[in-house]
Amino acid sequence: MVQTLPFSKNEIYAVQTGDYAGQMFIIVEPNKEFVGCLSIPRVENIKVPSDAFEHARNNDIIKYVEKLPQGVFEVSEAQYFKNENSGNRRKQFNTPNISYSEAAVKEDENSYTRTGK
Repeated sequence: MVQTLPFSKNEIYAVQTGDYAGQMFIIVEPNKEFVGCLSIPRVENIKVPSDAFEHARNNDIIKYVEKLPQGVFEVSEAQYFKNENSGNRRKQFNTPNISYSEAAVKEDENSYTRTGK
């Protein structure tokens, strides 16, 4: 007999009270021992013991919001596993759409002179 968990991937919960109040937990990695969540807006991984997660849900500490669309969940899941593999779960990474260069910028030699005088 397969035991089913009372929560599943793709679900998002709003934290109502406690240390994480105001955050949203996206369930990414549920299992018997813990519920692996991506905390939004901090974008950090949180592992909550399964019994504590169930207690929080049953006592209105967290409230179910919705099941995420598949595309949104895929991005959240990728970030969760990126955090897991980075060795630093609290660090928020730079987004890939921001261009960044460490090359020195050469200033124009005539940029501070007035023209026409």
